[in-house]
Amino acid sequence: MPPRLKILWVTPFLPRPGVAAARGYWWALLARLAPRHDVTLLTLVDADDAGADDPPGLAAVHRLPAHGWRPDDPLALLPQTVAGLTSDPAYAAALAERVAAERFDLVQLELIETAALAPGPLPVPTVLAVHQLGFAQERPRWRAEGGALGRGAVHAHRWLRSLDFELRAVERAHHVTTVSAEDAARLRRFLPGLRVSVLPVGVDTTAFRPPAAPPPADTDLLFVGHFGHPPNVDAVRFLAREVVPRLGAVRARVVGHACPPALAAEARAAGIDVAGPVPDVRPALAAARVVAAPVRFGTGMRGKVLEALAMGRPVVTTPLGAEGLGATPGRHLLVAERPADFAAAVRRVLDDPGLAARLGAEGRALVVARFGWDAVAAAHERLWEDVLRAPGRPAAHADRTAAVARVARRLGRWPALAAGTALLAARAVGRHVRAARGASPHAPAAGLAVQRLSS
Repeated sequence: MPPRLKILWVTPFLPRPGVAAARGYWWALLARLAPRHDVTLLTLVDADDAGADDPPGLAAVHRLPAHGWRPDDPLALLPQTVAGLTSDPAYAAALAERVAAERFDLVQLELIETAALAPGPLPVPTVLAVHQLGFAQERPRWRAEGGALGRGAVHAHRWLRSLDFELRAVERAHHVTTVSAEDAARLRRFLPGLRVSVLPVGVDTTAFRPPAAPPPADTDLLFVGHFGHPPNVDAVRFLAREVVPRLGAVRARVVGHACPPALAAEARAAGIDVAGPVPDVRPALAAARVVAAPVRFGTGMRGKVLEALAMGRPVVTTPLGAEGLGATPGRHLLVAERPADFAAAVRRVLDDPGLAARLGAEGRALVVARFGWDAVAAAHERLWEDVLRAPGRPAAHADRTAAVARVARRLGRWPALAAGTALLAARAVGRHVRAARGASPHAPAAGLAVQRLSS
């Protein structure tokens, strides 16, 4: 039995099931960990969260209103997800106040954006849970958007900005977790000594399971996703423009929150039914002959893929969509990347009921064996024990940008942006040189090997 710990759990959104993958992930984990530990939740909330319940069993909950803060950032060094969310000094002050007011055994920071709340290492052992890496998304996103040279400069700047923020962020934590071995490898390419472990996303394999009496299939091709997440917007465009027209007469359907009106109109023009949010996605999954996840940029794991596999549905996805699963293409799911190949894979499943049944059964078996929430929660507890036994020494970066920012502010927007880009580029060159030499200036004395901690 693991020791009972006092944990401060920090999230940029209120944990809630059925809204977005990360929020459901936190809800499921807290439901299993809160009864065994004293967990205090510090979270940001918006107007939509006002009537939502707190996760059950928590020792305390501190809700901070999301203000949409815009920082004074003349050099444009902060990624947009940080600048508009977690950079508010009121949030950092609330974290510092909690850490000073109570003696916690460990702080769990969820999503890399929350690292902005702690500009330096915290005095408490800290685990930073990285769900996605922005710097690994920009080149695939640029290609997905057409690869225009004019947009290339924008994506290059975003890449520099994300690389700088994210690598500095993970170095300030005592330990880092990623949800896929691929993301752990991306970090260790630049930081060979980083203490990083792999804790995958889970799924409730009891709630998500094939129904005893399968309903009549009313959908040939189903996509599920929250459209506040840019890869999901791109995925539906890909289906509407490149896949569905190649399939002929099929019943295609999109389910998810916050679908932009222009995207919904384009999908409907391609013959795709846009259903919007549903209270329970399982009936939609159960009635689908194929679940598509054409993810063309983004990192981490996809909860929608796990849920479809757990429901025993055949899945067609991309190499990125299959990251973190350890799945065998052709056995657990089908993998394709180019439009014609993706459409051919979907058609192959639609035309071969035996293949569809085999993929569904093998995919379900994979998820049950590796990704149940109880195993993922237990892996968190084992990791916490390891971190408390040997927390390591996080890096403290000296911030030398304040003087540059003061000068750049007087020069105007575009000179300041140029100065910021030059600073980010210089840091990135330094990172690449050190990576090529296989060294990090802030590497811990002994890094833990990347490991999959779930059973």
